[in-house]
Amino acid sequence: MNLSWLTPDAIITSTQITTAESASESESYKHYGSLGVGASGISQTSSTKSSQKAKTQAALQAQQMYLSKHINSNGPQDKPKVNPLEFEEYDDETLARYNQKYGLGLPPITTINSDILNSEIGKKTQSKRSKSRRARGSITKQETSNHIKAHFLNLPCKENEIITSFLYKVRHQDSDFKLTFK
Repeated sequence: MNLSWLTPDAIITSTQITTAESASESESYKHYGSLGVGASGISQTSSTKSSQKAKTQAALQAQQMYLSKHINSNGPQDKPKVNPLEFEEYDDETLARYNQKYGLGLPPITTINSDILNSEIGKKTQSKRSKSRRARGSITKQETSNHIKAHFLNLPCKENEIITSFLYKVRHQDSDFKLTFK
């Protein structure tokens, strides 16, 4: 975008605009008053100017909302942060990794694919996944997240290890980035 035409003298602030509008309103009142135009002519001019002000303010608010939403975001992949203790918000893969890491032995989460395979049409297909899941059983995501949350809350907390690992991560958070570009 080329802004070479934009000079400090060309920038008009909102106070200058309102001052100019109020001055033009008083001049139009003098002009219409001297022509003998009634109050309806003046009210139409002031109503159009007030509607123009309202449109300008609405446009400024819309622009501010757009900028606050898109300028500080990371693009279309930007997702709101998940509350760490709301395990229902995590995706299936994360819950499965937690299950595997801590050896909880929970069956896999029921998915749409498994529902299809367990239906009448799915039972007629030759699928090893269908047979193995039927043998192992599966549970819903809600049940899995409840089991994982209960396990997480019952884990003993070692404060010394938590503090030292936090300090280490804070101190060395950019080391990978620096090492790759040196």
